[in-house]
Amino acid sequence: MRASALALVIAVAAFAATTAGARTSATTLRLDGLALRPELALTPPQRGRGLMFRKRAPADGMLFVFRTATSGGFWMKNTLVPLKLVFFDSAGRQVRTMRMTPCAKDPCRIYDPAKQYRFALELPASDQRPAQRLGPLAELKRLVAASS
Repeated sequence: MRASALALVIAVAAFAATTAGARTSATTLRLDGLALRPELALTPPQRGRGLMFRKRAPADGMLFVFRTATSGGFWMKNTLVPLKLVFFDSAGRQVRTMRMTPCAKDPCRIYDPAKQYRFALELPASDQRPAQRLGPLAELKRLVAASS
């Protein structure tokens, strides 16, 4: 009985560690030359959830990484905090910035940059960084290769 209880505790702890790691996985990048450690959204489920249901945005935001250039929009359904959304091309150059407000029920606005992008960085709405350049390029390429 004791061994099975211990196995259950280990399994629960491993699941909690895996879940926490998925939510907070980050990498060190540079935004306009300064260190940035955003949470990462590399998979369709991570990108679909984004910062939904969070009471505050991480200081360095969440970086959405797409395997190929895309042009789709973002929405704020079930997102509780206002955000600044910065779109970057595959070279890490800003292509558009938008301000987004929370939306509790449908219909929710779609924030469409009307341009192709490879990365989208959601930051707290109060963030004052100009966010003109994201890099380094080698790390951006590594993230693209790790995305699905």
